[in-house]
Amino acid sequence: MTVVRLKAVATLNTAVNSVEERPLLSLDLIESGTGKLVKAADVPVWRPPASGVAEAKPGDVLFGKLRPYLSKSLLVEAPSYASTELLCLRPTPSTDSRWLAYVVQSRPFVDWTVATSDGTKMPRTSWEKASGFRVDQPGIAEQRSIADFLDAETARIDALIARKRRLIDLLDERATAHIEARMCEWSNEERPLRRLLSDPPQYGAGESGESSPAPAVSWPRYIRITDLRWNGVLADEDVRVLAPALAAPYMLKDGDLLFARSGATVGKSFRYQLRLGPACFAGYLIRLRFDRAEVLPSLVDHWTQTGHYWDQIRGASVQATIENVSAERYKELLFPLPPRAEQDGLVAEFDRVRRTSRRAGESLSVQIDLLVERRQALITAAVTGELAVPGAA
Repeated sequence: MTVVRLKAVATLNTAVNSVEERPLLSLDLIESGTGKLVKAADVPVWRPPASGVAEAKPGDVLFGKLRPYLSKSLLVEAPSYASTELLCLRPTPSTDSRWLAYVVQSRPFVDWTVATSDGTKMPRTSWEKASGFRVDQPGIAEQRSIADFLDAETARIDALIARKRRLIDLLDERATAHIEARMCEWSNEERPLRRLLSDPPQYGAGESGESSPAPAVSWPRYIRITDLRWNGVLADEDVRVLAPALAAPYMLKDGDLLFARSGATVGKSFRYQLRLGPACFAGYLIRLRFDRAEVLPSLVDHWTQTGHYWDQIRGASVQATIENVSAERYKELLFPLPPRAEQDGLVAEFDRVRRTSRRAGESLSVQIDLLVERRQALITAAVTGELAVPGAA
């Protein structure tokens, strides 16, 4: 086994010679730490632009140079294009592509790219830095034996992870089914949301926001459509704020619900609570403020996770350049309205159901995290020679 620099086992490919339409692989389509595409990722098909992509062929290995701590990598299986935030590594004739894919998933390589990155908020590595990584290079036959071993072992771990993730999904589906069944008991009492509002719907600010406020000044958080997650929480990365003067017309009150109005996120919602601190919202979101004498915002929030809600979103969506649901359409959605006297009890019941599901899901998530750590430790041990691999010299 010979210690060499990474540039001795792979070269950086930046060329584009094809004029054909091909899938365009980008950083957001690749999972963190697994070497796989995001499940059910919708990979767009593009003709090659004049610049900004590399032509990737089967056997090439992609690694995300933006925020390398995310450990996003992929072994290319079909002709495609790689976007500019991905390093497209082409194995040399003496390098097995699967072995190289495992090398870039190993902990030492990820740590190296993190340590040699430039920038703090959005750290970025480069081929000049990454190519200096020292790797133990065995012969090609041993590389293939290591890759065969890791293919089999990681497949077992991945199957366990998939089963546990499916259990989490089933827990969530069961909780949602319970909530939907209870809400549909009042399907004969449906009301359009407009009859339950205290204020007209409002679109957010058309500002970009700032990454951080001026020193010693408390600016409100600026919630954007990209901050919304499917589980009703906000992203904790790339947080933006807005100057108080600009934020003033768009400040949120406790219980306000925000709805995404366009794109792949259309229909996502978020209920603002005072404990989150001062916040305002951006233009691709719609704010609905409910009359608490008619309906509890937290009850509406639970309803937005049900099929009853999502079926209406799909029916109300207008497919233009991008999918969208306007404020006018949102306020016409039909809500099964329980008597106000029963709503507090329903919210307590639904909170309890979600809490039970979430606790079980969190326990499974801890198990998944341990399996992911085990997966990377196994890869690291195999490619560094710490683990004796059957069949390898």
